[in-house]
Amino acid sequence: MTDRIKTTDLVSPHDVLQMEILINQALIDLLLEKGVFTREELMAKIEDARKELLPNRRPSGNPVC
Repeated sequence: MTDRIKTTDLVSPHDVLQMEILINQALIDLLLEKGVFTREELMAKIEDARKELLPNRRPSGNPVC
């Protein structure tokens, strides 16, 4: 028999997204501090990904990093 998932065990999509953002920011900060890449390289890579993944959307400004 399978165990049922309790509603108290569920995590909201908002909480999942918020944790993903926190993890990504921590990783970016650490990699920048260690000199793995520069902030300018990061911003260029983000812009490249935005153009590829969201080709019909205009940028809304620089992401916070």
